[in-house]
Amino acid sequence: MKTPAPPPLEPLARADLLPERIYRRIHEKIASGEIDPSVRMTETQLAAMLGVSRTPLREALTRLRHEGLLTAGRGTSVASLSRLDLEEIMELRLLIEPYLAARAARSVTPEGLAELEAVVQREVDALPRPSLQKFVMANHDFRVALVRLAGNKRLGEAASRHDSQIQTLRRATLEKKSNREIVVRHHRALVEALGRRDARAAEKTMRDLMLQARESILALIPAPRA
Repeated sequence: MKTPAPPPLEPLARADLLPERIYRRIHEKIASGEIDPSVRMTETQLAAMLGVSRTPLREALTRLRHEGLLTAGRGTSVASLSRLDLEEIMELRLLIEPYLAARAARSVTPEGLAELEAVVQREVDALPRPSLQKFVMANHDFRVALVRLAGNKRLGEAASRHDSQIQTLRRATLEKKSNREIVVRHHRALVEALGRRDARAAEKTMRDLMLQARESILALIPAPRA
């Protein structure tokens, strides 16, 4: 007996995709440091800012809270993290991001390499303290471009989610020019490794950068005394 064909799916209306677009818009704002973590906003305020209704916004906010990026309560704000949260996030980043760098070295394109070189130059131009926000944005754009080159969407999404959670603290570490210089030095080395398609060197460089980032970030929240 012939199995009946499943009914055809109706094309998604634009409204059906709105919660996803809202989610990505807010996620990007968190990841780039554009949302002030000290500010609490109501759903009404957020809906007005984004020009959307509260129903799709609420769906996007629920997802962002589930991922640990936003807090609930009286208003919405970027979630704060405990020392244990940071230790776990940095452990995950150490597992994921060196691997993504190695993948990027194996699949890099001339266009992708040129994009990374341009972003590193933006970081260099923003090294002086008055350009901190420009440096933070360029640093974010470098990570986005590198993850895109790696070509694993699910790993990239995982890296992006955990990376976004520490954005506020990362910005605090980048207040020091010496830390910004460390980032530039490692990003330059990564670009060179990718240019040679040297996956091992790219992986090592990213691991070294993650270890230094972990040290800087954990220093902001000292471990409790025994």
